[in-house]
Amino acid sequence: MKSWCVTPTALLLALSLTLGAAGEGDWAWRARIATPWDYPEGTFGSWEEAVDRAVADGANVILDWHAVSDSWKALYDPLLSESLAELMRRADFIHTNHPGVRYIVYVASLEYVTPGVDGDLDGEVDPGKEGESLALQHPDWLQVGIDGRKAVFYGSQPGMPFWVCDTCEDVWLTPANPEYRDLVINQAKRIAATGIDGVWLDVPFLRFDFGEGWQDQWPTFDPWAVARFEAETGFTVPRPPDPKWPDWDDPAWRAFMRWRYSLISGFLADYRDALKSVNPEVVFIIETSVGPDVSATQQGSSTLDLLGVCDVTAHEFGGPRRSRDTHYYMWLRFLAELLFWRHTDGNRPTWLLSYVQAGERDTREMARLHAACVLTAGMNYYTSGNETMSGMPDPAFRRRLFRWLEGVEGPYWDPEWKPYANVALVYSQNTLDFLDRGSWESGFSYHDGFLGMAMMLLESHIPFEVVSERELDRLSDYELAVLPMFAAMSPRAAGAIRDYVAGGGAIIATGPVSLYTAEGAPLGDFQLADVFGVSYADVRPGKVYVNGYGSGRAVFFYSWEPDEVLTPELDYFWSAKPWEGGTPDPAGAEEARVSFLEDLFSRAGIKPLIKTLAPRGVILLPFIGRGKLVLRAFNLHGVGRGDVRPAPIGVEVSMRLPPGMEVERARRVDFLGCSRSLDVAEAAGVASFSFRLDVHTVAELFLSFKGR
Repeated sequence: MKSWCVTPTALLLALSLTLGAAGEGDWAWRARIATPWDYPEGTFGSWEEAVDRAVADGANVILDWHAVSDSWKALYDPLLSESLAELMRRADFIHTNHPGVRYIVYVASLEYVTPGVDGDLDGEVDPGKEGESLALQHPDWLQVGIDGRKAVFYGSQPGMPFWVCDTCEDVWLTPANPEYRDLVINQAKRIAATGIDGVWLDVPFLRFDFGEGWQDQWPTFDPWAVARFEAETGFTVPRPPDPKWPDWDDPAWRAFMRWRYSLISGFLADYRDALKSVNPEVVFIIETSVGPDVSATQQGSSTLDLLGVCDVTAHEFGGPRRSRDTHYYMWLRFLAELLFWRHTDGNRPTWLLSYVQAGERDTREMARLHAACVLTAGMNYYTSGNETMSGMPDPAFRRRLFRWLEGVEGPYWDPEWKPYANVALVYSQNTLDFLDRGSWESGFSYHDGFLGMAMMLLESHIPFEVVSERELDRLSDYELAVLPMFAAMSPRAAGAIRDYVAGGGAIIATGPVSLYTAEGAPLGDFQLADVFGVSYADVRPGKVYVNGYGSGRAVFFYSWEPDEVLTPELDYFWSAKPWEGGTPDPAGAEEARVSFLEDLFSRAGIKPLIKTLAPRGVILLPFIGRGKLVLRAFNLHGVGRGDVRPAPIGVEVSMRLPPGMEVERARRVDFLGCSRSLDVAEAAGVASFSFRLDVHTVAELFLSFKGR
């Protein structure tokens, strides 16, 4: 077996020529993101010097802040014109001195923080500071909570997040207010005319929780939003007697929950149109910290709604930050959430803003494993060393990573690469919204079950792709669809699943699947009772039902009351405890995973794409594109609390090939390292190969096919 190690840039430039990288016009696919403020204060003399340094370190996208980023007074002249003139100067500097490097600016869309407003820290605007206070100057712009209070906060109030300084005023604005909306749209048009390459719009949320005094507020109940909701839906906005306990059986409340999503997505679409009307080439980036969890319902912002609105979704996710606070299952959950976003973001770049704490004894080791995980998911890397979106975990590591990525961006970040999977993991936003109901302790816990299923599939070396309930027409691309706790189902979705099974597909359904309407109203029977082969009246919790339907098969495990029988995915997730402070029960998690494989997956009747004796800590993810297969092997074997150095291990893999494809050659590329040829045995449409995963390795195994 031939192997060679050369300088990372030289080696992987040759590799990118083989595989093909994204074109010049697709720069967002190739983004290596940095800010001028990543370097310690006092180590650079000017903004220009900091940019030069970031570019020399391998960054090709510079994210910047200016007055238009977070000062409400920059909605008006003269500050608006002054700020835009500086943006124009900075864009010209980067484009002149660093051709090919892109310049983007951060803009806070619905939150403004103003320092120095409350100098005596009494939670009120100081005398003489009234003109600085957005809350006093424009009280009608503010979001309003369910109890009638406006979303204005001061740094002296308990529980404020770190970005609200002691003297600061923080306000959250309603996109329904026409005066504010006109101003921010005008500002967007003028920003687009400065020559910048992109706008990074910060979390466009309706603020559900903030500090200790603003909880469960379900905004926004401002008069502008109320009037729009009632005009557009015909419902009267609900006013629950107890704001903490809205009536989810009230059709008006359920309509309000749906409408809040449209309020946010409509605002974002208008913002995008404003940018593109001036400069069609400007890239619109939306930052969101929402995952497949109840924060979407709470804040009226689903990542699924961003697909048709922005060019890039920048997901903010803390993830594992310090080794002493993390354990194996937290890393596995991190990867599962990243894959959810990468799969549901569509054929667009997916960026990740994440954090690894700088200054720890093993920061560099944390940064390596963290970066390997991000790249395994196929997301663009932007990692801060603190919570301020600036700084970096380790300058030497990022320099090495960015320079290495210059040559391998094609294999990781290319619109041609798709998951190579025969299993669809179906995600239901309706079930999340109308059965979890915006609560982490709803009693249904779809958010835990969905992630638990994804984690079990990853550990079991079962390649999957997340498919949302909005795209069930894609199920025919897969041999098996897994429906964890997909309870709130529309008749259209039930029909699509029925047709899929009748046409030869297989499903695994767990929990009260199809027992509720799309808005969470209970039904007398499963909508898919004919597919399951059992009615609700006859079903027994904990029993596995296997039923042939048409040309396909359904495997159904019913459970509902958590204190009765847990679904395997909930049993797994609650045993794994993949959250900070959680103390995992590995034996319990493994028992749940084995139960899923033996009692459910084995009865689905499909052939696995991958066979391996590798331990569950070795994650294998195949992708297909450009006439090639790539297998990403991510090593978590041996990772534990306080220990982020995976244990080296040998791996043997057999992988089913796409029909009609024969392997011509194979090559392996190690994370931050070398390339070598790989011996592959092929028989009956299956490729078999062996390799060794060393510490911190993501091994990329490329299989090229004859005639491709």
